[in-house]
Amino acid sequence: MVATPPEEIARQHAEACAILKSRSMPCLPRIDHGEVPLRWKQRPTSSSSPSSSNPNSPPGEEGIVVDDDDDVEHNDRPGWCISSRGQVDVSRIVELISEGVNDPAGDDEKKDERSSSSSSTAVVKEEPHSKSSSSADASCTNLWSERNASTNNVRLTRPSHDAWGIKKIILVFCDDFLNTIYTLPWYQPNNDVVGKRMHDAVRPVLDVLGIDKSQVVRCILAGMPPGVTIPVHHDTGEWVRHAHRVHVPIIVPDVDAVLFRCGDTVSTLNRVDCSPGHVFEMNNQAKHTATNAHPYAYRVHLILDYVDPSFFDARVSENCPTRRVDLSPGEVVTQTRRSIDRALDAGARRHPSYIVIGAQKAGTTSLYEYLNQHPWVIKAKRRETHCLDWRWDGTLKSTSDRRRRCLDFYHADAMTPYPSLITGDSTPSYLLDYYRVIPRLREVFPHEPRLIIMVRDPIRRAMSQYAMVTSTDGTPEQLAARGVEWRDKSLEEVLTEDVRNMKDDGLLPYWDVVTGTVDSSAYEAFANSREEDEAWERYVRTRIPTRTGSYSPLARGMYALQCRPWFRSFSKDKFLVLKLEDMMTSSPPPPSPAQSNENDDGSGGGAEKREGGGGGGGGVQRAVDRAMSHLGLPRFQVSDTSKKNSREYGDPLEGKDELRGMLERFFAPHNERFGRMMVEEMGYDEEEWGGVWSYDQR
Repeated sequence: MVATPPEEIARQHAEACAILKSRSMPCLPRIDHGEVPLRWKQRPTSSSSPSSSNPNSPPGEEGIVVDDDDDVEHNDRPGWCISSRGQVDVSRIVELISEGVNDPAGDDEKKDERSSSSSSTAVVKEEPHSKSSSSADASCTNLWSERNASTNNVRLTRPSHDAWGIKKIILVFCDDFLNTIYTLPWYQPNNDVVGKRMHDAVRPVLDVLGIDKSQVVRCILAGMPPGVTIPVHHDTGEWVRHAHRVHVPIIVPDVDAVLFRCGDTVSTLNRVDCSPGHVFEMNNQAKHTATNAHPYAYRVHLILDYVDPSFFDARVSENCPTRRVDLSPGEVVTQTRRSIDRALDAGARRHPSYIVIGAQKAGTTSLYEYLNQHPWVIKAKRRETHCLDWRWDGTLKSTSDRRRRCLDFYHADAMTPYPSLITGDSTPSYLLDYYRVIPRLREVFPHEPRLIIMVRDPIRRAMSQYAMVTSTDGTPEQLAARGVEWRDKSLEEVLTEDVRNMKDDGLLPYWDVVTGTVDSSAYEAFANSREEDEAWERYVRTRIPTRTGSYSPLARGMYALQCRPWFRSFSKDKFLVLKLEDMMTSSPPPPSPAQSNENDDGSGGGAEKREGGGGGGGGVQRAVDRAMSHLGLPRFQVSDTSKKNSREYGDPLEGKDELRGMLERFFAPHNERFGRMMVEEMGYDEEEWGGVWSYDQR
């Protein structure tokens, strides 16, 4: 999806003017179909793909597109795009907004510069306006004045609308994910200057729709300049799938000079009646376009978006409840393409918000990249910062200096004005290297970031590690990070070395090296004992090097031992543990404790019920949904579900059944122990973790 070229907009404008002049397109009859079903809005109506939305489009703005997908199959298309919900008297709104309605948006000089490069067509006749721009800006009763809005309301930007020269009076607005709903002063009933009158004037629209004001997530008065065409597009953004879009024409100087069209595709656009007071709902995932061909007068619509009451319940179940905020007159907000924050909240979020601490070769890179597709998640300067192990600067003398050094990996200063945004990294060496990392993390990040652990069948994990570090493919930096210690060693040599190290450190009193078997009684007596704790710490302190990945092929798969010091050091709600196997499957795993009350009625709360979720990667989408709930972020649709940092390699165990059997016997008690830990200590589901990686079932 690309921005519509100016010449294409000029062509569409000429076409619209010709339609108006010829009177060849009558308006659709007014039919009240009721609400547009939200299941029709899970993807653009002109696309058979899960989503044609551009994740880089401005927050909540119309995507400017010229794609006509008439040649694809549309068996799943909605039956209609417009529903006439009723008729209201808009005279009280007109009374409030008439002053300055035909004044150009913004400062004349800046507006002229913007117009020269904007996508609107310059066919406006020069006519006297209701007031000069200077007098309008000086008026406290001119609600179109940007200066007035900045002082007595709150000024917000809407990039696409601003580029088209569309003026705005914003009453209610929300970020792209409907995470925070802001009510501006000019819609607050306790604002005696404008708010109460505007609140009462809009009330009839809500009554016709049969909704409560608490359901309104956006409410804007938009003034469309004369001689302008908004090109054919569909709206983009996460909010579109959850909200009903309603238009109410307020000021229309000449209905015969306005052409508002909507349809499944470009070739099926139908004209909508834009008589003042006509309350109509539209499917804004359908193609739509608008033209104001009046020679000098603006056309004004009330644009309102509302959600079903169940939306708020779903957000609570996803650990991301919607907030409501009343903004103060003149308050400053900071915006990104998808977020809105109050300036007074700058610095409220402490970074990093999360760290993926392991395990190596268990999908940590893929998960990190999936998380960073969320518009509110910002990548660290390095995916693996290693600021708590390899790059820890022991020469720094104070905690503040060490904290500053670590925060520099996360763009922390630049993110200060935007507390909605989060950042984190994925350094899988942290999980094993607990004795160094945990005290350092507590020192420099006392807010205790959320921790994510990825695990995988430990045999497959070990084989993947061996294949990676012995590969000669990669950048010089990658090759250096892998190390050269295993480059000339066989798999058997590498595994034998790790067993010998653990035996020497007293960690495997139950393992018979000669027979390759476990003494079950000795294992049960040794597991979770003080002697095991001491042996594990001895192994980690003496066998874990830095600046190389060529170590501990077996120990890295002993997840209970690796996780135990972490689980003892932080509250269990800080952790999310995911299996790579679940991320690769299309069948849903049982919920983790954080998602145990997840909405499952198809109202938008559960990922399993969402249409278009995951872009074809159901397991990926579910894993990311769980991560979003863990991080307290609103969910989003993962567009790229392909594997990251993966490589094809032959099975190092092919034809080595004896070695495979030995590894299965080695890991079997550790897998069973880790499954019990996840269920009994961490509260995860027995169905998901009981019998995890049970080799005797093969």
